[in-house]
Amino acid sequence: MDERLFGLDIQLLFDAVVNITFILSLFFIMSRLFFKPVREFIEKRDRAIEAEIKSAGVLYGQSEQLRDEYEMMLREVHKEAERLMSSSRKEALLRQEEIIACAKQEASTIVEQVYEEARLEKSSVKDEVKQEMASIASVLANQFVVSDDPFREALLLEDTLKEMGDEAWQN
Repeated sequence: MDERLFGLDIQLLFDAVVNITFILSLFFIMSRLFFKPVREFIEKRDRAIEAEIKSAGVLYGQSEQLRDEYEMMLREVHKEAERLMSSSRKEALLRQEEIIACAKQEASTIVEQVYEEARLEKSSVKDEVKQEMASIASVLANQFVVSDDPFREALLLEDTLKEMGDEAWQN
């Protein structure tokens, strides 16, 4: 063989040109048959992903809007509940005051009735005491009129006073 490192001759040059031609034709055929459909598939996939991202963005915006509306409605419900609780408390306080006023009025009516009954009882007891005193006085008068003895009159007076007791003379 030659003493060269590699044989740079026409055959090598021809083989290189043929190989480059085959590689370029193979690349061209491959790009037409395989790369172009793969590229289209990837582009379709990218468009689908972008559409999904846009759709997700729209849905996220809608969900944010719905969440805000829900929170606003929840605040309004809380305000309404607080208003109802407040009005219920006011009504309960008014009802409580009415009940207390009614109870006080009934109590004062009962107290007045008790005082009236006590006054009537006191009046009837006074009348009874007066009648009893009158009957005792008439009995005493009869006894004094009948008796001639002054000692006997003193004893009768003393017995009568003992029967009447100290309470009759204090009133």
